[in-house]
Parts: sequence; structure tokens; C-alpha cells
Amino acid sequence: MTPLGKATPIIALLFTALAGCALQPAPDTDALRGEQLPMLTRDQAWRAASQQGEVADDWLKQFHDATLEALVAEAVAHNRDLQLAAARVDEARAQMAINGGELYPAVGVRGLGGNSETQVLSVAASWELDLWGRVRSQARAAESQYAASETDLLWAREVVVATTARAWFALLQYRQLIAQQQILVDTQQRLLGITRQRISTGIAPATEEQESQVALRQRQDELRQLQLAERQAAQTMEILLGRYPAGELAAAGALPALPPPPPAGLPAELLERRPDLIAAERRVAAAFDLKQSARAARLPRISIGAAITWVDSDLFLLNSAESPVKGLTGSFLAPLFTGGQLQGQVDFYDARQKQAAITYGTQALAALKDVEGSLLAEAAYRDRARLLDARLTEQQTLLRREEVRVKVGSRDPRSVLNREQSLTATRMEQLQLQTAQLNQRVTLLLALGGSWTATGAASRQGESP
Repeated sequence: MTPLGKATPIIALLFTALAGCALQPAPDTDALRGEQLPMLTRDQAWRAASQQGEVADDWLKQFHDATLEALVAEAVAHNRDLQLAAARVDEARAQMAINGGELYPAVGVRGLGGNSETQVLSVAASWELDLWGRVRSQARAAESQYAASETDLLWAREVVVATTARAWFALLQYRQLIAQQQILVDTQQRLLGITRQRISTGIAPATEEQESQVALRQRQDELRQLQLAERQAAQTMEILLGRYPAGELAAAGALPALPPPPPAGLPAELLERRPDLIAAERRVAAAFDLKQSARAARLPRISIGAAITWVDSDLFLLNSAESPVKGLTGSFLAPLFTGGQLQGQVDFYDARQKQAAITYGTQALAALKDVEGSLLAEAAYRDRARLLDARLTEQQTLLRREEVRVKVGSRDPRSVLNREQSLTATRMEQLQLQTAQLNQRVTLLLALGGSWTATGAASRQGESP
């Protein structure tokens, strides 16, 4: 019987033992929630007022802004932060291939030739029998790290989309605020002209002109500040798009209307939906598997090897030997004393797992706060919008009455201009509030974990094991 035939029962026995050594499963979402968020129950609802229903994807289309959608597509294609996140995915994929390769036998060829009297060609294979799961744990940890990097990329993309939307709203806001501020400047110039006429006819003292000039310079300074802010907002937008920050991005049109409030789902569902929390969970799993691998490293390692060697030689002894030479070997390594190194590795990865679990809990609490805070802010902004609308209506009524008084000669024309300035200032407050509401809506949509595309949820589930 050949050496290989003699070893066949042993190999079969080793394979049977290997198949029986199943790895322990890593903590899942429910286990992590029970450990890190014991106050959160499965059926718990949001404390702040929210719309019932499941969180929807494709939220970008809710704003009905084709220009914004085009800018977002450009940002996703060229943003450098996303390119960096994609490179990290490639790195994790390569590491997964490295660790996974250890699960298979290593095969190599070695030769010796030249002017020597002996020519040798050898084909050899070796394989560590992963009886205790050391190699498999490392491979599974690499898979979890890869899954975490993929969901990190998904989350980075969502953040870039949300940041692009907010930057676009800011740019639109500044363009409209500049137009309103120009109205204030023009109105103040008209007030200055009326004041000069009053001084020339002796109705008003000369000091009124200085006061009017001061007010005009203040309006002009506010206009210049808005123009600077607009240029800086354009630069911010250009950086997001991967363009040169020249501050020349054109923005035209009004701010989009605020979409209806989105469904918020349940708090516990957030843990299974947000990519950043999914990534944090996969990092806990990776740390768990690395700890398993460190524990298995304390146990004996068993490897088998096989080789076939062809020898062609003019030497008498080698020429009479059988060729090719075949052989099967086995090796056994059991650590006896390592100065505490192996136990230190177990303790190290145990601490890593605890850190990853605590980080997961911290991120989850922050995510829950993001949603609760956004829901509260939405309600507060709605209340303020109603107050501003009522104030604007009252100011329009007062302006019309003031215009009638001026026509009949019972009031100075300056009273109408002052009313117009107050009305314009309130409109500017409305613009700022509208922008704040849009930004807050984007913040809420991001916090809820819904994807900006219709296929986002399917991608997230497909890339997360």
C-alpha cells in the first residue's frame, strides 16, 4: 500500500473532526440591543410626535428639484470622501482574500537545474487542518470587516447626498436673501432722499440726514456680507462636487416646497436600517471572531503535506533510486510556554470586542437622539412658521392702511417705506426659516436611515451579511 493509501483513514478522520468544529455565532442585533440598549424595547414608539408607517427610500425626489438631483449625481460620482471610502472597501476586500486563502491548501513547484549533474523538480502541497477554527475565525472576521466597510461606503454616500442638499438650499437662500436685502437698500436710499427734501424745506433738522446715512450704510454692509456668504456657499458646493472652488456655481429659482412629514417607523427598526449602525454591528462580529481565533491559537496546530519529486542525475546513488519520489507528511505543534503571549492576544481581542460593543451602543444612542431631536425641531419650526405667516399677514394689512393714510395726506410717505422695510425683513425671516425647515427635513431623513435612491434598501440588505 502506498503512503497515501495508508494515510487515507487518518485524513478522513481529520476531515470529520474539522467538520464538527463549528464556530460560535457572533452577537446579532437583538443580543447587542439587549446588552447595550436595555431601555429600548421592540415595540417602543418615538417620544416626539411622528408620522406612522415604515421609513421610505428615494427621499431626494420628495423635493422635486431636478437641478438638485443632477448635482447629487455629480457629487456621488466625484466626491473625494466617497473615493476614499471606496478605497477602504477595496482594502477590506483584499484582506478578506488574504485571510480566506489560508482555508485552502498551498501548492508550490520547486526546481533545481543548470550545469549541475543533478536536475530536480518537486511539486508540494501543505494544508493546516483548522480543527479549532483559528483560520476560519480570521476569515470570518475579514468578511465582517469587509461588510462594515461596504456599509460605511453606503453611509458616506448618504451623508454626502444630505450635505449636498443642504449646501444647495443654502446657496438658493443666499441668492434670495440678497434680492430682498437689495430691496432694503433701495428703500433706505429713498428714505434718504425724502429726508434730504425735508431738510431743504426746513421741516427736519440736518441730523436726520446723518441718521439716514448710517442706516443706509448698515443695509449696504449687510448686503456685502450676504454676497460674501453666497460666494462661500458656492465654494462649499463646488468642493462637494469635486470641482475647483471658484465660487462661481450658478443658482437660480426659489427654494423647493417642504415635503409632507415622512413616516418614522419604530426606534428598534433604526438599528437594522441605518448603514452606520450596521457597520458598527459588523465590527463587533469581527472583534468576536478575532477573539475566537486567538483562543484557538492556544491549541495544537496540525498540518499535512504531500510532495512528488522527480530527480534526474548522473550520480550512481541517485540514478538507482526510484523516481518520482512521493511522500505524505504530517506535523504537530502544541504551544507549551509563550511567556503569556497567547493569553495576552485573547485578552487583547476580548477588550477589542468590548470596545466595539460599547461603540455600537454609543452610536445607536446618538442615532436615536438624532431622530428624536429632529422630530422635536420639525414641530417647533412648524409652530414658528405659523407665527411668521400671521405676522406677515398683519404687516401687509398695516402697509395697505398706511398707504391709504399717505394718499389722503394724513401721514408722511416715510411711514410707508418703514412699513415696507419691516415687511421685507419678515420675508427674509421666512426665507431663513424655510431653509432651516428644509435642512431639518434632510437631517431627519438622514437620521431615519432611508436611502436617497429607490434601490438603496436593497443594496444595503444585499451588502450586509
